[in-house]
Amino acid sequence: YYIKPDQWQPRLEEALEAAIAPASLEVFNGELRRSQLSQRLDKPQLILTATSLLSLTYRYSAKELPAVLDDHLTELPGGEEWGI
Repeated sequence: YYIKPDQWQPRLEEALEAAIAPASLEVFNGELRRSQLSQRLDKPQLILTATSLLSLTYRYSAKELPAVLDDHLTELPGGEEWGI
């Protein structure tokens, strides 16, 4: 199954909404309700970042991709702390 680059956004929006409830159990030790966590998220930025990372899969080989992803992940907020 192949997803074209311009077909990711609706899938990412659905996945983000589905991920909020389980994430609310982990963030701040589960102190936030789903709706509270949802309000704190910058959803457009999350979708943009995910789309940007996914676009790398169309430009780099499977061999090159892990190193390229590492470079991009370190550029995200907090990425320097990941020790990548």
